[in-house]
Amino acid sequence: MEKCKGRSDDMLIIRGVNVFPSQIESVLLEMSETEPHYLLIVERHGNLDTLTVQVEVQEQFFSDEVKVLQMLSKKIKANIESTLGISVTVQLVEPKSIERTAGKAKRVIDKRIL
Repeated sequence: MEKCKGRSDDMLIIRGVNVFPSQIESVLLEMSETEPHYLLIVERHGNLDTLTVQVEVQEQFFSDEVKVLQMLSKKIKANIESTLGISVTVQLVEPKSIERTAGKAKRVIDKRIL
């Protein structure tokens, strides 16, 4: 029997907190400004894991006004932090810029070297 190489479910452990992508999805679905398409990027800086959430913004809310996008980013960040209990970085991306797949969506990119 081989040594276990990773998790079989989609749970992530970020700074000691169990994070399920479905938790982030539920936060985004509650917001009217965002699409349900998102991508989680996990990286390690020094000894700390960081989580970046890329979120698609609905077309009517995606504008050239930086202040509006900053306020939306702060709102998303606060909602995720209050639900999960950890700080995240939020990146707003253009509508339809996150890849769609026919089968199960790939929502997590893990760039940590373990």
